[in-house]
Amino acid sequence: MRIVKHALFYSKPTTFYIKTPRYVCKSCRKTFTQENNFAPKRSRESYQTIKFVLNTLMNYNQTFVSTSELFHLSNTTVVNIFDNYVNPIRKPLPRVLSIDEIYNKGQFSAPYSVIMFDFLKHKVCDVVLDRKKTNLMTYFNKITREEKDNVEFIVIDMWDPYLDIAKIQFPKAIVAIDSFHVMEHLGKAVHDVRCRIMRKFSTGTIEYYLLKKFNYLLKKNPKPWEEKIKNTRLKGYFNEYDILQKILKIDPELQIIHDYYVTYQYFNNHSNYEMACANFDSIIRNYNGLIIPELMEFVSMMIRWKEYILNSFIEVDGVRLSNGPIEGANSQFKKLMKVGNGFGNFLRFRNRIMFCYNKEVCISPVHVKIAKIKRKPRGKYKKTSL
Repeated sequence: MRIVKHALFYSKPTTFYIKTPRYVCKSCRKTFTQENNFAPKRSRESYQTIKFVLNTLMNYNQTFVSTSELFHLSNTTVVNIFDNYVNPIRKPLPRVLSIDEIYNKGQFSAPYSVIMFDFLKHKVCDVVLDRKKTNLMTYFNKITREEKDNVEFIVIDMWDPYLDIAKIQFPKAIVAIDSFHVMEHLGKAVHDVRCRIMRKFSTGTIEYYLLKKFNYLLKKNPKPWEEKIKNTRLKGYFNEYDILQKILKIDPELQIIHDYYVTYQYFNNHSNYEMACANFDSIIRNYNGLIIPELMEFVSMMIRWKEYILNSFIEVDGVRLSNGPIEGANSQFKKLMKVGNGFGNFLRFRNRIMFCYNKEVCISPVHVKIAKIKRKPRGKYKKTSL
C-alpha cells in the first residue's frame, strides 16, 4: 500500500491509497514494485503535485513556505522537490554578454554575486557567487577558448575587474560601458552640486525650499506652456518651467550643471556610433570654462572610459548595447530575495533565479545535494526547574 499526496483540491489536502503489486524474481529472489504513471518511485507526492509545485515556484512572489501551504505539504517537501527537479546547467556564452552584479545582503560568503546575461535572447546564462577578480578568472578559465571566442560584445559597468577580465579572457570581444551607469554618475554630480549650494541657506528660506522640494527639475527640461498649479509657499500659480527658472537664478553653477545634464542626455539618447565619435569631445567639455569640482570629476571619468563609452552606441540587430535588460531583471531578483526573506545557500538561490527568469524546467539527471548553511553552535546553558 502506497500513500501519495495529490493536489486535487486547493481547499482540502487529498491523499490517495494505492495498492501497488510487488513482484519477486525467481532466480535472485529480489523484489520490485510495478511502475505507474501516478507518482515517481519512492515518492509520496504525485506527478501532478510536483508539476503544480514547480509551476508555482516560477513566480517571484511565491516562497517555499507559501507554496507548501497552498498544496498542503511541508516546507521541507517543497524544498526537496525543487532541489531534485531544478538544477539548470550553465548556458553557453552568448554573442552579446551582459555582466552585472546583484547585492545579496551579505547572506553568502560574498556581498555581491555576478549575473551573466544573454543580451539578445534575454536569458540568464549563469550566476557566480563572488565578483572578485580571482574568482571570476577561475570561473572563465574553466570555459573553452572556442566558446569564449564566440562572444563578440561585452557590456559592463565601471568596475575595473570586469574590464581586466574582459581584456584577458575575451581578447576578440568589444567592451562597452552601459550608458545607464554614465547617466547615473552625471546625476550624482548634479545631486552633489545641488546639496553643496543648498547647505548655504537655512531651512526656512525659499532657496532651501526650492532646492529641496523641486530637486528633480534640475534633470528635466520642462516647457513654458505646461499647466500652472497654485503654490501656497511661493504665493502664486507656477508650472515646472517657472519653478526651474527660479532655481537656476539661485546660483550660476546650477544653470551650468542643468544645461550640461540636458545636453548630454540629448546626446546620449539621439546619437548613433558615428555621431557619438564625432561629437564626444565637444559635448563632455561643454561647461563654459567654469570650474565645478563635481563636473570636472565627471569629465575626467568620461575621458578615462572614452573608448568603452563610445562602444555603447553600437547597435546589434537594431538594438543599442546596454545593460537595460539585466538591470530590469535585477529588480525581480531583489524581489525574490526580499519575499523569501533570504536564502540558506547560494546554489539554491542561483537555481531559483535561473528557474524564475528563464521559465525552463531543467530536471537534473543526478540528484544534487545542496549543503545547508553552517551556523554557529549553540552555547552552553543550564536548565532551571520551576
